[in-house]
Amino acid sequence: MRFIRRGLLTVTLWGILLSVAAQTATPDRNYVFRQVNDQILNRNFYFLVLLDKLPGINRILEKDTIMLRLGNVYRSRFAAPGNSRSAHQLVAPFLIDSEHIAAAAGNWKSLQQQYPAALKELTTEMRRSGLFQRYAGDEDTQLLSHAWQDALEGINYILNAYTTNKGLRYPKIDSAIYAVNGPEYARAVEGLVAKRRAGKEKGLFYQRTLRLASDLLRLNNHDECARYEPMSGTNHNAYTQVSRTDWDKFRYSAILIPGAGPGNKEPISDFGKNRCRIGAEYFRKGGAAFIIVSGGHVHPIGTPYAEATEMKKYLVNELKIPADAVIIEPYARHTTTNVRNAVRLAWYSGMPTDKPMLCVSDALQLSYISSPVFIQRCMTELGYMPAKAITQEDLYFLSFKPQLISLHADARDPLDP
Repeated sequence: MRFIRRGLLTVTLWGILLSVAAQTATPDRNYVFRQVNDQILNRNFYFLVLLDKLPGINRILEKDTIMLRLGNVYRSRFAAPGNSRSAHQLVAPFLIDSEHIAAAAGNWKSLQQQYPAALKELTTEMRRSGLFQRYAGDEDTQLLSHAWQDALEGINYILNAYTTNKGLRYPKIDSAIYAVNGPEYARAVEGLVAKRRAGKEKGLFYQRTLRLASDLLRLNNHDECARYEPMSGTNHNAYTQVSRTDWDKFRYSAILIPGAGPGNKEPISDFGKNRCRIGAEYFRKGGAAFIIVSGGHVHPIGTPYAEATEMKKYLVNELKIPADAVIIEPYARHTTTNVRNAVRLAWYSGMPTDKPMLCVSDALQLSYISSPVFIQRCMTELGYMPAKAITQEDLYFLSFKPQLISLHADARDPLDP
């Protein structure tokens, strides 16, 4: 009996500790994001942005033995004469070796012991940002190690993907717009590489590689992740209305309408229009305070149209929904990120995340979202479920509750991290 009581006490204490840990890991809506002069980097590599913009951390790393050694290694590589012909061969010296990533990842604990205040400032910023939410339950050392590995592997992903056209998450959407094995592309990449070889980027050993990754995305017109930033500006009028909303009047915080790309040169498909009509009808009945239209530059590859912006035009101009009631989410390229990104917008706009959201679509897509296949795809691509309590309310309506783990940013999906 004494053993059972002791066991119950232990379980209770662990529950309290885990609860406290979860509370301290909660992201901060009032957090002010730090910025470098490249929105692609701000969106994809916020950990590296923090290393650059926190003066105390930057000074520590610039004199760190491992970072200095790696700096020497990569400076030698960049200085070596090249005789490369393909785009991938040209960027090969910029790829960061896995053993170098691991060596620096294992160094964070030592740095924490040497500089506890500065490292605590860094991890506090990380946790407040919400962008590392998958690791919210980790100790600081693990948090730093995971974030470092994710960032450096994300850089390598871009260099490999946009010089080989392999390993892309959505090949029909994300691929390079050029023939990556052709001489024209090799010449274009050679120009970027020459610029970075000759550059005088200050800072840590990965800076030239980081900038080259951004260059490659822009070369292929894949700057989608930066086109609509800041979202608080893009959705300014709607966000203003969020702060004035009496949420007790609404069953749902927002209606999510996922896009349906036309697959041709038309700006919006008939499927997209139909989803908008269903959502508008429910909105007029007072079921939700806002509509979130979700969809990026999807089909065909290189399309100038973002599904979300075209759906908003249709809702406002044709269906006469107030413009300040429609929030655009112009990044998602799959149903998984339609849901995830809607959760993000709910959080950043100030909506109550304890209130359910409603997804409006055709019966086929809603059946998919409520199926085990959707769960499996989320776990494979995101590593988590962006929503909970998914419930099919009707043939065309499905409700869910937001999961704040959706705030986590993934540099290995650079078009929509």
